[in-house]
Amino acid sequence: MRLNKAILCLITSLLFGCTVTPEPLTINQAYREAQANVKQLFARQNKFKGKLDFNEALARGIRYNLDYRIKLVNDALQAGQLDLAKLAMFPAINTTGSLYSRNNDFSSFGVTSAGQPTGVLNSTPRTLLSAREGITWNILEFGMGYVRARQQGERYLIAQEEARKQLQQLAQDIRISYWAAYSAQELMKDVREFQLLLATAKNELERAIQDKMVPQESILNYQTSIIEGNRRLIQMQYKFEKAQIDLKHLLNLPVDTKLTLVRPPIAVTKAQNLNRLNFKKLDAITLVSRPEIRSQGYQKQIAQLGVRAVIFQALPGITLNHGWNYNRNKFLINNEWLDRSIDISWNLMNLATLPKALDTAKAQIEYEKLKLMALTLTALTETRYAYAHYQNLAKEFQVTNSQAMNAKAIYTLFSNRHRASLASKQQVIVSKLRYITAKMEADILQSDLSTALGELYLSSGSDILPLGAANLPLPQATELIKRTFAMQNTMEFNRYVEYKYNSLFHAKNRRHYL
Repeated sequence: MRLNKAILCLITSLLFGCTVTPEPLTINQAYREAQANVKQLFARQNKFKGKLDFNEALARGIRYNLDYRIKLVNDALQAGQLDLAKLAMFPAINTTGSLYSRNNDFSSFGVTSAGQPTGVLNSTPRTLLSAREGITWNILEFGMGYVRARQQGERYLIAQEEARKQLQQLAQDIRISYWAAYSAQELMKDVREFQLLLATAKNELERAIQDKMVPQESILNYQTSIIEGNRRLIQMQYKFEKAQIDLKHLLNLPVDTKLTLVRPPIAVTKAQNLNRLNFKKLDAITLVSRPEIRSQGYQKQIAQLGVRAVIFQALPGITLNHGWNYNRNKFLINNEWLDRSIDISWNLMNLATLPKALDTAKAQIEYEKLKLMALTLTALTETRYAYAHYQNLAKEFQVTNSQAMNAKAIYTLFSNRHRASLASKQQVIVSKLRYITAKMEADILQSDLSTALGELYLSSGSDILPLGAANLPLPQATELIKRTFAMQNTMEFNRYVEYKYNSLFHAKNRRHYL
C-alpha cells in the first residue's frame, strides 16, 4: 500500500513538474532581437552613395523592398509545394524492422494429425529479429494525388501572378514617391529664398505697426500675407520630409539616409495626347494581361478540378502491396519470402454523400465564375477611369502651368519695380507667395499626371518593370530598367497599345505567359 502511494506521488510530481508555462520576452530580449532585425534589414545591400536617379530607385525597390521579397518567397514556397504534390502520386516504399524479446520460451502443446499430443513445442526463439521492405500503392490515392498536384500547379501560377502584380504596384508606388520627393526637393530651393523675404517682411511689419501713418488695413493685409507664407512653409517642409520617408521605405533604406534625387525621365512627366486611343485593343490587352483576372481564372480551374476530387473520394480504395520479408526465427523453414496482396476498402458514406458533394463542388465553380465576371467588369471600368483621369489631369495641368508662369511673371515684375522703388516690399512678398503656391500646385499636378499615366499602364495589366530584374545584381537591374523606360521615352501610350496588341495577338510564336 505504501509502495502504491509512493508511485502515485512520484507520477503526480512528474506531471506537475512537466507543466509548460509561457514566459513573455523580457525588455532586454525584445530589444536584442529588434536590434538583430534592424541589422538584417539593410544587410547585403549595395552601398548607397547619396545621389539617386529614377532607374536606380526602381532597381533598389525590386531588389530590396520587403513586401515584394515576401511575394517572391511565397512564389518559391508554392513551387516547393508543387514538387511535393507531384511526389505524392508515386507508390510508397516502406522499410520496417523489429527486434522482439521475451523472458521465457514461447511454448505450446502440439497435436498430431491422429490427435495424439506431441508434448511441449517451441516455435520461436526468445529473441526475434524481423524486417520487411515493400511497395504500397493506393490507386485511389494516386488519382487524388494527381488532382491535388494539378490544383497546386494552379496555386503556383496564382503566386506568380501575385508577385507580378506586387512588382508593378511597387513600380507605381516608387514612381509616385520619387516624383513627390523630387518636386519637394526642387521647391525647397525657392522656399529658402522665400524664408529670407519673410524674415525681412517681419521686421518691416514691426516698423509699420509703430508707424501711425500706415493704414491699419494695409498692416492687416501685410500680416495676413506673412502668416499665410509661414503656413505654406510648414506645409512644404512636411511634404518634403514625408515624401523622402515614403521613398526610403519603398527602397528599404535607413530612415536617416540623406537623399539627393535626379530629375525623372521626361516620359514620366510630359502630357500625352490620348484622344485617338484604341479602346478595343486596350480592352483585349487588359483581359489577357491583368494579374487579378488571370489569378481568378486559375481559381476557377482549381474549383473544376474539385469535382474530380469529389468523384475520386466516392470510389473504392484499391491498395497494391508487394514486399520482401526476412525473419531470423531458427524454427522457420523459409526465413525469406516475397508477399503480394490486393486490399479493397470502400467508405460507403462517401458514396451516399456524393450527390451533395457534387452540388457543392459545382456551386464553387459557379462562385468562381461570378467572381471572374465581376473582376472582368472591374478591370474594364478601371481602364476607362484611368483614361478619363489622365485626360482631365492633362487639361488641368496646362491651365495650372500657365497660372504658374503668369505668377512668375508678376513676381518678376514687382521684384524689378521694387529695385526701382516703384513697388513695396509687401507686393514683392505677396507675388512671391503666389508664385510659389502656383508652382507647387503645378508640380503636384505634374506628379499626379505621372501617377495617372502609371495607373493607365497598371490598369491594363502592362508590365512597367521587367519581371526578371529582381534576380539581377543592382547595376545590371538598373541598366535593364533604363532600357525598358527608354521605350516609354520614345513610345507614347497610343503606340504602346498598338505594339502590345500586335505582340499578343499577331505574333507567330505566342507564349502562354505574357
